[in-house]
Amino acid sequence: MCSRIGIRALYLLCIVLILGCGPARPNAKALERDLAKAIPLQSSPKQVLDYLSAHQITHSQYLHDAYQGNSIMAVVRDKSKWEIVTADCAIVFKFDEHDRLTGYDVRERYTGP
Repeated sequence: MCSRIGIRALYLLCIVLILGCGPARPNAKALERDLAKAIPLQSSPKQVLDYLSAHQITHSQYLHDAYQGNSIMAVVRDKSKWEIVTADCAIVFKFDEHDRLTGYDVRERYTGP
């Protein structure tokens, strides 16, 4: 009887740990909604960089490129510890010739074997 209770308790603990330790993967749609609220179109590069830094999002500096246009690249990393394949969200912020945000592209990027 005592061992049955111990086994059940261990089983219940495993279920709680598995369900409670969900993946820490970034959600591209939720990220797009957050960006739309926080960084309106026509924002300056400084506003975008300040937002990214404040939210500890890895990013490049403001890049001036005659061929690809002005941009800032960023990535929200998958914080899962035990995943074989990780899913990051890559973001490219595009700016016009007056250094104003014209749009951004959020894409999931998978890496692994």
